[in-house]
Amino acid sequence: MTRLYDIDPLRALPAAAYREAAFGADVAHIYRNDWVFVGTADEVAEPGDFVTTELGGQPVIVQRNQEGRLTAMSNMCAHRGTLLVEGHGNTKRFQCPYHAWTFADDGRLLAVPYTNRDDVDRDVHCLPSYVADEWHGLVFASLNSDVAPLAERFAHLDAIASEADMAGLNHWTAHRGDETWEANWKLVISNAMESYHLFKVHEETLEPYSPTSGAYYIVGNADATATGGISSRGGGGDYTLLSLLPNFVGVLTGDSLLWQAVQPLAWNRTRIVTGGAYRSPSPENSKGLAKLAGKAAASAGAMLPDFLPEDEAICLRGQRAASGDYTPGVLVPMEQVISDFHHYLNRQLHGADVPPVRTSADVGIPRQNEAASL
Repeated sequence: MTRLYDIDPLRALPAAAYREAAFGADVAHIYRNDWVFVGTADEVAEPGDFVTTELGGQPVIVQRNQEGRLTAMSNMCAHRGTLLVEGHGNTKRFQCPYHAWTFADDGRLLAVPYTNRDDVDRDVHCLPSYVADEWHGLVFASLNSDVAPLAERFAHLDAIASEADMAGLNHWTAHRGDETWEANWKLVISNAMESYHLFKVHEETLEPYSPTSGAYYIVGNADATATGGISSRGGGGDYTLLSLLPNFVGVLTGDSLLWQAVQPLAWNRTRIVTGGAYRSPSPENSKGLAKLAGKAAASAGAMLPDFLPEDEAICLRGQRAASGDYTPGVLVPMEQVISDFHHYLNRQLHGADVPPVRTSADVGIPRQNEAASL
């Protein structure tokens, strides 16, 4: 693999990581080669349910087929490449809106209007299939059929997800945030992963409720990391931050999962999708429980002040600085989750070996860290 810049897991990334020249490698070796978070199990709960997404710019349909299995396939008609569907829905067949070529949910070409049987080789014109899988209510897909099993990737976080009953939460799919930031995806996801910046960037929004001094490391490696922190929100207790690389970060606290996912659009543009899952069902799905669900939403709002504009501003500030050069500084102990991310990049982009799963004992950031005040 060609190295456009060096990655030292103990130091910040160089500015070159956020420039246009590096973006092609990100797409090829990460978003078109690895597992990528694409949605939630609630969106594809029933046979025929589908959602559309992009993996490294490749249009993809993720669906629950008629046998109840999660599958993925190309969202480009095998005729002239037109998008077959957009958004989400439920269907047994996919018909192109251009010339009505029709495909089964396994990608087989079923019908070609105004042709004789021998005019088009239907076996040749099937839709390429990909892989999709679910982890505790979260759905991932990959263009790489040889990608390591998803269950193996996140196995070291299974106990945390099971204890929180993540799979039993209801994802409120109609209450999503969706915006675009003018910053590289690596800036955005690394900012979401670490709690070191809370005292400065979120001095009035998050720091009073989730102080930087209370952050700690739980377990992690180059695939996924769980960190935690002391929280006074929702009656107190700890929160857990799950970073599932390359593009998902979720906050587990009480009976909710509040998450952020990134989708690279260009070297300096990133789509940010935010969502939440709760014990109570969404109001539009159950009128009888609308009042209860509304209380859950209000609680979630109280737990998570509007801090995203602050994150966007600091990420854009970092992107503007990426035109210059500097010697990357050392990562402080509280940034061990960023070190895990850099190991991930080193593996995906440079084929490097990565360390095994680490715990708080390995990195020296235990629960209720008594770091010196800054």
